Amino acid sequence: MSIEKEVEKMYREDAEKQKKNQKKKKSGRAATIIVLILIVILALLLAKLLGLFDGSGFGFGGKGKDTEDGSGVPDRAVTVSADDEESSAAEVTKVYDNIKVSGSTYLYKGSEISLEDLKDTFSMEKMNKDVVALIEDDNATQNTMEDLTNAFSEMGREFTIEAAAAVESAPESAAQ
Repeated sequence: MSIEKEVEKMYREDAEKQKKNQKKKKSGRAATIIVLILIVILALLLAKLLGLFDGSGFGFGGKGKDTEDGSGVPDRAVTVSADDEESSAAEVTKVYDNIKVSGSTYLYKGSEISLEDLKDTFSMEKMNKDVVALIEDDNATQNTMEDLTNAFSEMGREFTIEAAAAVESAPESAAQ
């Protein structure tokens, strides 16, 4: 009977070791997950500190090489001094929001959008009055540009029109 007791004792010891090993594995996994979460949080805070996020969420743009609309022209903020007699030091910050018009298509933040949706987005009730629409004319049709500028004028929204930069390749310029 002593052999049976020894075998039973060894079996219990083995079962206890297995339980301890499983607990170690579970606690090790939990520690690993916690460390990974902390690393991700630190990385996000560091990215925010370095200005990789534009402040409107987790979308990239604004301060990088390209904006969300892919035009390569970052949204701009310009401070303009007011010329009032009473407060010559008063300042108004104007923020430019890009719209690209290509052919008869409106592009806003990298997506095609209808004129009605643009009107809704840029309505004075929804968007700050200091936002200026920066319209990039990329071979837009005359009717499309007129429709957009008329809509902004009717809404009282300030806008600026810029022609798309003409990119000329070296062989074309040499041929001329």
